[in-house]
Amino acid sequence: MNFAQVFLHARWRVLLVILGLSCGPARILQPQEPAGLAASALADSSFTWIQRGIAGVRVYFLAGSYPAVHQDSLLARLPPALSHARALINAPPLTGPIDLFFIETRAQMTALIGGRATGFAQPSTRTVFLVTNPDWRAFERHEIMHVVAQHAWGPPAPGGDWLQEGLAQAADGVCAGYSNADVMMALPTRHGWIPLDTMLTRFRAQPDLRAYLQAAAFVGYLLQQYGPGPLEQLWRRGSRQDSLIRGSTLAALERRWREELRPRHNVSSTTLSAVEAQGCG
Repeated sequence: MNFAQVFLHARWRVLLVILGLSCGPARILQPQEPAGLAASALADSSFTWIQRGIAGVRVYFLAGSYPAVHQDSLLARLPPALSHARALINAPPLTGPIDLFFIETRAQMTALIGGRATGFAQPSTRTVFLVTNPDWRAFERHEIMHVVAQHAWGPPAPGGDWLQEGLAQAADGVCAGYSNADVMMALPTRHGWIPLDTMLTRFRAQPDLRAYLQAAAFVGYLLQQYGPGPLEQLWRRGSRQDSLIRGSTLAALERRWREELRPRHNVSSTTLSAVEAQGCG
């Protein structure tokens, strides 16, 4: 090999290094295997899954179910949901795919996760389960937000339930075709407000609908006014009424938010009763 050949060979090796390529045998990076509840669901012989894939998500449809019949339309909703969650809190890309399961009934959910729900996320393993059927929409934005937030900000501090669920419901954005805030503002006329101290310390003991929507509307306000940075600090350190955001206490900001609240649309009494009976789906 003459000098010119040596020089060209060296240049190619430098270019390959820059591009992250190897001059030796090709190495194929294997995707991370499903773990946790995802692995358990796939190993359960009482369920048969149809596997599909789309950007950032491995998707499993229960064979013979309503979701299996509507695979393409459900698949199309997932990349926007993932992008929306990341954009909402300026989160980096996930380090691996989400394993997302579409099922049809709460009974199936109970068999898979051991509890009744219409949506469930296990953020540590990037696993999501969603119920959808002709009478119930899938809450993919809510559950994907749980995964994105924990991978961006780490495990939440104790007492952060209001922020976890408020952020997830804020990502979903709607309840029965109305905004979270519109439905939330109609509820206190029947039940009153949940005090901030109660939201911060006993969130899980409150009625789900009222607590989730009140938290979502407040979190949405904080995001709009201050961005995700202060919420990340509350997530990591915990929340108290005297926690500070840009020099104001959380209690003061909650009072200001309630004073500024104005409904965009009025929710009828009939719709509100239906939501209270059946939920936001």
